[in-house]
Parts: sequence; structure tokens; C-alpha cells
Amino acid sequence: MDRHSEKIANLERMRGLAAYDLFHPGLGERLQAICRHSAERLGMPIAAVQAVLDTATATLAATATIGASDGEHLLVATGGGPNEFAFCPQVVLDGAPFIAEDLAQDPAHGANPIVRAGLIRSYAGVPLRLPAGHVLGSHCVMGGDPHAFTDADVADLTAAGDEVMAAIRDYELVRA
Repeated sequence: MDRHSEKIANLERMRGLAAYDLFHPGLGERLQAICRHSAERLGMPIAAVQAVLDTATATLAATATIGASDGEHLLVATGGGPNEFAFCPQVVLDGAPFIAEDLAQDPAHGANPIVRAGLIRSYAGVPLRLPAGHVLGSHCVMGGDPHAFTDADVADLTAAGDEVMAAIRDYELVRA
């Protein structure tokens, strides 16, 4: 297992994720509202809350705005995918925001089939940090065209990420 896989599959991080009912319908509704707000505020066609599991990224909530392309709607409908095709694992690995104005120009992501197909070209994601410090995943926005993100955009996304974590904490599982 390489260093990246070890960090993502870290047992303590996995235990942290397992402490929450991440797929509870009530949580999904709350996260959906936050996603809609983030997409509107940042003028992006897609906003999502994603949890990075050991080999896949699961979409806990996502929205594609009016005017989003069919491909962007398809990405929202899939509910996640393998980590090697997702951008959120970069946030988990770095423990910091990952901002890409044009993923086609990014050496680490330019060959990604989602980027090569023109479905996603821009991405901004901020970490969702568990109480023990591990990163659960990201709150992100993305789109099919290159997009310049400002410091204010990242601050707004970070504030929305704080709202996401407040909602997630409400769904902590009771330990016996």
C-alpha cells in the first residue's frame, strides 16, 4: 500500500467516519440545502459533500444547478466513484483546500477521464475535519469550464464546510 492509500485508509480515520450516520435521510436533506447555497453563492453548476472511504469517494449530498450540462447532472446522479477518479481525496491527503482553476492543466489530474471528457474542469474543495483531526472528505464546488476562485470564494466554502460538519455532528451514532 502506498503512502497515499495508507493515509486515506488510516484505521483511526475510518473509525471516525464510522462514528456518524452519514447516509441518514435527514442529514442528506440538510447537506443538500448547504450544497444549493454553495453552488448559488459561488456561481458553480455543481456543489457536493463527499466522504472519502478507503477506495471510493461517496457523495453524501450534491446538487446540479439549472443550466448544468447533462454530464454534470450525470456526475451528481452517480453518488460517487473510485478514489482515483475523484478530486476529494486530494483534500484528505493534504488536509487543506484543493483549488484547481483548470484541471486539464493540472499534472496530477489532467489525464483523469472525467477531465479529459470535459465534464469537470474546475474544482474547489475544503476539508471536513472530524473532532480527532482526521479529514472525513470535502465540501466542494466544480464545473465543466475553467473558473478562477477568489480568496472570498474559499472563505465562503470554508464557512459552508463548518455548517456541513455541524450537521454531521448531529448524526453521531450512540456508542454503547
